[in-house]
Amino acid sequence: MTAYQLSLFPNAEYLSSNSNNLDDLSSAYRNFKSGEIINELEMKVIDILEIVLGNNFRYCPQVTLKSICPNAGWIPKNIWEIWINSKVDIAVIERGLKTNRQAKLVIECQSIWHKSPELKESQRLKSQILSAVNIPLIYVEQVREDERFYRFYIPNQTAEIFYNLITQDDRQKLKAFLEQYIV
Repeated sequence: MTAYQLSLFPNAEYLSSNSNNLDDLSSAYRNFKSGEIINELEMKVIDILEIVLGNNFRYCPQVTLKSICPNAGWIPKNIWEIWINSKVDIAVIERGLKTNRQAKLVIECQSIWHKSPELKESQRLKSQILSAVNIPLIYVEQVREDERFYRFYIPNQTAEIFYNLITQDDRQKLKAFLEQYIV
């Protein structure tokens, strides 16, 4: 077993043994834990989307960029790395049995962590990939000065709207803002 495989599977003896002993095999599963699949900001944003847009759409968290934007040709390494390793926070798709299951809109939740130069470049490339396939992107961040408010904006920051989750002020404005970008 390689060092890489050992780092992935620290209890490699369970993987390399041909034991059919149920006790041996079940003890290998004790290392697994149930983990969170979505963070708190993403949950709040999905709640806002459900309030504002209703049940006309499905809100899919943590979707890989490569599944939203399949690629059929060569791309430069820096773009390939973003494409293969990135997920979008929320993909908005139509609801229904015989509907198009392609993303109609992508929502990216921004935190203080997203302010680093490395992540800004990654976000820029991700935005360009989505733009190349005509999938609109909207960023959302919680306003640090007043955490009741969420700022929704497009990548070039020429259009934005603030939404108060508690009072739901500007709910109709946010709905119109989002709907104008849904393809």
